[in-house]
Amino acid sequence: MTVKIKKKVWKEAEVLPTHIQILVDEQIEKLKSANDMSDLDNAIPLKGTSEPYYRLKFGDYRIIMYYDESTNTADIRKLSHRKDTYKKHNLPWRR
Repeated sequence: MTVKIKKKVWKEAEVLPTHIQILVDEQIEKLKSANDMSDLDNAIPLKGTSEPYYRLKFGDYRIIMYYDESTNTADIRKLSHRKDTYKKHNLPWRR
């Protein structure tokens, strides 16, 4: 699978503790090696949107991504702690 990562996500990851950064890298590598979203146990489609947004859950952190099935591309849009991930103004499709 092809993975695109926004610059904003890299900036969000830089301020995280080192052990969380390692987990983020591991999740991105798993995402790259997956054939599609069904290969990932912790990738769940988000409710409340008609667009194919997914949540990748690991520990207390979440990655929100847009998945284009036709090109098999995951576009990572947000990385944050679970308490901040689902706030209404932070969701990518609500902007």
